[in-house]
Amino acid sequence: MNRLSARILILSLFLNFAPMAWAGEAGWEYKVVVLQGLAAGGSFEKQASGVYTDTKRTKALNEMAADGWEVVAVIGVPGADHTVYLRRKSN
Repeated sequence: MNRLSARILILSLFLNFAPMAWAGEAGWEYKVVVLQGLAAGGSFEKQASGVYTDTKRTKALNEMAADGWEVVAVIGVPGADHTVYLRRKSN
């Protein structure tokens, strides 16, 4: 039984092997922004299509995009705070 478990362990190590990626190689700069939810007093505007847009959050994200930031991921639920992960190339 020990030989079988040793073989399985060695095989799993080879299957899960992946070359390491160094964060410094690409030259990325990262930023995490918390966009507060409804309780923070966002300013909502109804679009012609009937969709409501939070102009305060939209303006903040557009300003960061103008500075070269791009969205990597967003974590949140409707009506609550959203955590936005951004990156841009380092100078």
